[in-house]
Amino acid sequence: MCANHRGGRGKGGRGRGKGRFLANYILLIIAEEPTYGYDIATKLDEMGIEKIEGTGQMGRIYRILSELESYGYIIPKWDTSKSPPVKVYTITPLGLEYLKYAVESVKQEIKVLETFISKYEDVLKKNDSADE
Repeated sequence: MCANHRGGRGKGGRGRGKGRFLANYILLIIAEEPTYGYDIATKLDEMGIEKIEGTGQMGRIYRILSELESYGYIIPKWDTSKSPPVKVYTITPLGLEYLKYAVESVKQEIKVLETFISKYEDVLKKNDSADE
């Protein structure tokens, strides 16, 4: 893991649920194609990840973008062809490397969760057979 990244638990996530991975989702959206803040918010909403309502929520996205930029995972460039101009973010090779790490980490977490579910189902079966 890159030393500076907080695994989605710092400013970029709530520590649980979908919000925990918000920074990773934002990085993935940027990896798909260079884009800007409001477009990221729209895509998060379309994916069912985060409903952005009001400027306060946009502030959260911009804080995460600033954090990703400080880690060297993305680079911004002003697009003055739009009115008003927008800051378009592009993923860096380091950002792609981190995204690969994040996917491996999620895969490991899925295995742990599958084990949890399997053990829970065993408990249910055991309790169901005891009731008969």
